[in-house]
Amino acid sequence: MEINTEMNKIFGKEMAKLFAETIPEEDLQKAASAAWTSLNSKSGWGYSQSSEIERLIREQILERLHSKIEAILTEPVADDILEKKARELVEKARKVGEEAIIKDIANHMVEATLSVYGRNSDIVAEVLNELYIRNNQ
Repeated sequence: MEINTEMNKIFGKEMAKLFAETIPEEDLQKAASAAWTSLNSKSGWGYSQSSEIERLIREQILERLHSKIEAILTEPVADDILEKKARELVEKARKVGEEAIIKDIANHMVEATLSVYGRNSDIVAEVLNELYIRNNQ
């Protein structure tokens, strides 16, 4: 059975070659040109759609990217790496929280100090404005 399959495959290839040789070169050129035009043509109003070749290329790239992402996601992640990342995130959150608290306390101390001494409202506004500008940069 396997020999028959191989013989048919080889015979089919040879028949295809013989048939291809009978097709005139001009017809092959026309067919190739039509296929290329079809692959590159854009359809729709204002050519809003991609050509067939662009769509096929995009599909292949997305398929390869998807397989790479799946491969990465199936790799095991060591517990020590996860713990290190978690500790880094907690430390960053702690620093950001401390900075926000310090800024808030500083603003309230300045406002309280200026209001207790009953300073000129223009001076108070100018000092607070300067404080807010420095804290936001």
